[in-house]
Amino acid sequence: MKIEVTELTWAEQPSGYSLEELAERTQLSRADLEMLIDCGAVSLREPHALEVARVAARLRSDFEVDLNGVALALTLLKRIAKLEIELGGLRARRPGA
Repeated sequence: MKIEVTELTWAEQPSGYSLEELAERTQLSRADLEMLIDCGAVSLREPHALEVARVAARLRSDFEVDLNGVALALTLLKRIAKLEIELGGLRARRPGA
C-alpha cells in the first residue's frame, strides 16, 4: 500500500496589488502592466490580479505575444470564465438536473 501525503497551505488573498508588487512578482515591466491596466485586461483591485498578470507574463515570454495580443487573450479568458459561471447556473436551474 502506498500512502501519499499532501500538504496544503491556504494563503489569504489580498484585496488588491500595487503596480510595483505585480511587476516584481511577474517580471513584467511597469510600462507593460500600465498598458494592460489602461485597456482593462488587468485590474489591481481584483483578487486574482496576480494570477492574471502571471498569465500575461507567460504569454509574453513563452509565446512572444505582443501586448495587444496579451490584452485580447486576457479579455477573452475573462469572458470565457464568466460564461462558464453563467452556464453552470443555468444548468443548476434546469428541470431534472
